[in-house]
Amino acid sequence: MAPPFNISKNPAAAKAAALQAAREKAASAPTAADGVLQKWSSPAEAKDRIRILFDDSGSMSSQIAAAKEGVTEFFRNCIPNQTAVAVHMLCMRSEKLEALNSNLIEAAAVLKDTPARLGNTPLFRTFREAASAEPIATRFVLFTDGEPDHEEPYNWQEPEQILCNKDADKLIARAKELSAPVDTVFYGPEQYHEDNIKLLKYIADGTGGYFLHFDPKKVNFRTAFKYLAPVNRFMLASESVRKEIESGARS
Repeated sequence: MAPPFNISKNPAAAKAAALQAAREKAASAPTAADGVLQKWSSPAEAKDRIRILFDDSGSMSSQIAAAKEGVTEFFRNCIPNQTAVAVHMLCMRSEKLEALNSNLIEAAAVLKDTPARLGNTPLFRTFREAASAEPIATRFVLFTDGEPDHEEPYNWQEPEQILCNKDADKLIARAKELSAPVDTVFYGPEQYHEDNIKLLKYIADGTGGYFLHFDPKKVNFRTAFKYLAPVNRFMLASESVRKEIESGARS
């Protein structure tokens, strides 16, 4: 008995048949002969080599889960095998997490299983270590909810913000030496944090990166952090888009 219609002349039926064939193929275990086994490229070969500085200080304790989910979403918005990412927690050191990895599925699993140490905020020291790690990064992304620890000896004759900028100037000089922009995110309310926000914007502006302010009352870190990933970052060139992200209007 002939079929009621000709699949080749019925686009909807052809599409349904193709979907069914794909489901059946996916249900069977892949083999090397299928040519579908993923081969991850060497991190040194990746076009984008991104090192993320993750603030796991004590003040971030209630936001660690959201921050991890945000970074995982960042991974999902990276181009497979063109991007290698490492995560440098400010307090908890992990060689496996800090190694650039083009297998972002594995990187996300490592991040999920890495506990937070919840200490101080050694942002400048961590950046210096990340900037010396091989393969060298092409970009840095950092976020914090507070004031970084000072590395310069404290001088009571100098305003604190000027002192902190000495550390920032060293960071900027190193980033320029590597030709690696630094994107920065301040995660917290503006009230009482004006100087910290200025500092992170100063670092981003000085290195050719982008600055974003995530106020937890307006922005969901889980969905907003992805805009710093390579496939979305071009949108940040628009000031209106940055304002939409910071207001929570763009998810």
